[in-house]
Amino acid sequence: MKWLYTDVSKRLQANDFSTLPEVHACAAGLKSITTSATADAIEECRKLCGGHGYLSCSGLPELFAVYIPNCTYEGDNIVMLLQVARFLMKTISRLVSGKMPVGTAAYLGRVEHLMQCHCEVQRAEDWLKHSIILEAFEARSARMSVACAESLSRFSTPEEGFGEISADLVEAAVAHCQLIIVSKFIEKLQQDIPGKGVKTQLENLCNVYALSLLHKHLGDFVSTGCITPKQGALANEQLRSLYSQVRPNAIALVDAFNHTDHYLGSVLGCYDGNVYQKLYEEAWKSPLNDTVVPDGYDEYIRPLLKQHFRTARL
Repeated sequence: MKWLYTDVSKRLQANDFSTLPEVHACAAGLKSITTSATADAIEECRKLCGGHGYLSCSGLPELFAVYIPNCTYEGDNIVMLLQVARFLMKTISRLVSGKMPVGTAAYLGRVEHLMQCHCEVQRAEDWLKHSIILEAFEARSARMSVACAESLSRFSTPEEGFGEISADLVEAAVAHCQLIIVSKFIEKLQQDIPGKGVKTQLENLCNVYALSLLHKHLGDFVSTGCITPKQGALANEQLRSLYSQVRPNAIALVDAFNHTDHYLGSVLGCYDGNVYQKLYEEAWKSPLNDTVVPDGYDEYIRPLLKQHFRTARL
């Protein structure tokens, strides 16, 4: 996005608006995808912490409440994805005139190949090949976009079509945006990355990310014919293997972001890992613990426990 912003700024100064639609679609799509993924991840973390995740001292309730509006700020995420879908439909319609797409939509220039290609995975380990992962994501996105374009052509007006198949258009836009992230991740791994073992860990994370998306959206990949059900099962098998490789380094990978305890504001995410002592200390800060016996106990709770309340007889 930084490169796109710099590039389009220079072009606009020269009155060149050719890349503006792609930049708009890329920015809108990535805004939607990343904010939705982050909001879902915060909620997932809260659930993984069990009842402790509800505590204000965990930092998660406040984090969720503060962050979740990002899914609406600067444009609702669904509206953003529909704008991406419009860009994809226009791009596909221009292929007939021979106008080849560039940038993040360049793969649509190979739409004939992507509509007919078959995944070559035969073993679980084959899913570690970035070329296979990339082609599967490209084929999925291209086939979903073409299917939407064909559906739109059957309506009397484009606007009517967009209203009727908006759900399909959103899914096609999601596929395109996920392809951008996966392809850029893979592209970065082709470069030299300093640090002992850093590149290996990033490769594992890249494969985990790509295959977890494939697992989550397996229906898209299978229904469009990008992969077979057997290949989907092999992808899940490889994903489980990757989890076991990443798991021992999970804490170190998170600590690599170097977020301080003050920044996180969470007793569950404290650096020393002394969670239960800190939970105990936070519990004493509750007004309910100012007295040994909370207000209202003798008046309401004790009679209930001693069954002194009269019970209705029907």
